[in-house]
Amino acid sequence: MSDDTTFDAEGHMDAMAATLGLSITDAQRPGVIGFLQLAARMNGILEDVPVPVDTLELATVYNVPERAPAGDDA
Repeated sequence: MSDDTTFDAEGHMDAMAATLGLSITDAQRPGVIGFLQLAARMNGILEDVPVPVDTLELATVYNVPERAPAGDDA
């Protein structure tokens, strides 16, 4: 997505706000749209960088340790 004109920031904002039950005021809309456009441009930069598949190392998966129930001193 190198060209941020292909990304409908306003449409995305409206769809995600509705999905998440968010209220975005008229005063907030320009800032949210601007940020989404910036994020789309940053994504385009990252997507355009060639990274050979064999150079990627996946991070290990962090598993949260089991916690004893409160009051259980065992």
